[in-house]
Amino acid sequence: MKPIFSIIRALLLLIVAAAGLFLELTINEFGFFFGISLLLGAALTAMSLFLSFDKQINEKNLMEPIMDGFAGLVILTYPEVSSRFVLSDFSFWIAMMGILYLNSGFFNHQSSKFFWLYILTGLALIVFGFVIINYANEFLSSIIYLMSFAAVIYSLVVIYLSLARSKAPLQP
Repeated sequence: MKPIFSIIRALLLLIVAAAGLFLELTINEFGFFFGISLLLGAALTAMSLFLSFDKQINEKNLMEPIMDGFAGLVILTYPEVSSRFVLSDFSFWIAMMGILYLNSGFFNHQSSKFFWLYILTGLALIVFGFVIINYANEFLSSIIYLMSFAAVIYSLVVIYLSLARSKAPLQP
């Protein structure tokens, strides 16, 4: 996948995370913007995959737009969105991204240079997913900060890996 599409996808999510932190969005507002950024990111990734259809891709690059599109469509089309539903959707998405990163770290031998980054990021994202889904109702006012922090970590890792892989192409 071309790095510019990954970087734009990550920047969209980074903008939503920054809005959650600095504009103090409610959970439902964050969920709306999160869903929009996921759908745009899925469209960008699908476009990138279409433009490079004759090149070999790994499973993570194929699963990311599927998970983004699914989580974005669910959060934007569900009839009665509540705070708990937004938390469930976000935690599902972030945990699935963590599983994809673990899979890439363990089974994609082309990324052996970034093995530990994939593994640590995957574990951190899975932990964020479980913490967010089990967050106590009394503390829901602070959950936006945790969700934004998880999105920032994910976005920064995506940007770093996109830039690092474009500077040093992977060996077959």
